[in-house]
Amino acid sequence: MNKSIRENLIFIVVAHTCFLAQPAIVHAEDTDYHPQNFTQPLSAARGTITPAGSGAIYLKPEDRCNLVVKEFGWDHDQCSTIDQLIFGFTPEIDNLTVEKPVSDGYVSLADWDNADRSEEIGSIEESFRDSVKAQSQRLGQDIRFDGWLVYPRVDKGKNILYYANILNWAGDRTINISVSVFDRQGYVPMKIVPVNGNITSDAVQKIVEASAAAYKPQAGSSYFEFSSGDKVAGYGALGVLATMLGVKYGKAAGAGLIALALVVLKKGAFLLLLPLVWLRRLFNRKKADS
Repeated sequence: MNKSIRENLIFIVVAHTCFLAQPAIVHAEDTDYHPQNFTQPLSAARGTITPAGSGAIYLKPEDRCNLVVKEFGWDHDQCSTIDQLIFGFTPEIDNLTVEKPVSDGYVSLADWDNADRSEEIGSIEESFRDSVKAQSQRLGQDIRFDGWLVYPRVDKGKNILYYANILNWAGDRTINISVSVFDRQGYVPMKIVPVNGNITSDAVQKIVEASAAAYKPQAGSSYFEFSSGDKVAGYGALGVLATMLGVKYGKAAGAGLIALALVVLKKGAFLLLLPLVWLRRLFNRKKADS
């Protein structure tokens, strides 16, 4: 086969959605990944992730790194931004990426109650649109932000911030769900790609709740265990939202990890989480053939 796997993945992204149902475009023997059955809790940097159902698989660190380096063109040092990568976490979730936590300190959610919150979110959204437009021009592809499926929300009972946006690449629609779980030291970002590209906002809510509930912080490190004297971040929930989208916003401009989508964006392979739908099918095919 002359084309690399990465070239085929890019082809799948920019082609019509029907190609996603044809994993034969890359032969199973051309990959070197060893997916593991996700049946026991997985360790994360500041907690654990428990299975939410049967049939899920995950990649060990070496395979995760091989995936993002070979398929996405990342540098090896960027592998460290991923904590866990799980496929088929629930029947509704194609892939769940848990990123390494941000440790800038306890994030106050008080700014989410400000009267000008909608205006601030609008400003962040506009910056994100500009980023997508710039990427579209660099790649020579029609990439658009088609709005929010779920407008950014904070659930103070579950100490999470989340949203779902709609992205369109040359007519192909994809839904990207982002969740940040706040804890005593900062927050843990998660990225979710659902199986169904036409998912409803109510279904997104269920996916978010299942993913957040599966993450268990270490003893003493939950958001509600904040104590006077703990380090406090220099930004609030709006700053976290901006960082999740990879745009600058006030004091958050240099804070925390850049969202996974923006790491991919900087590598010139924005939205390549989409073909992970196809990769999970490839893993399942390899298991069936073995």
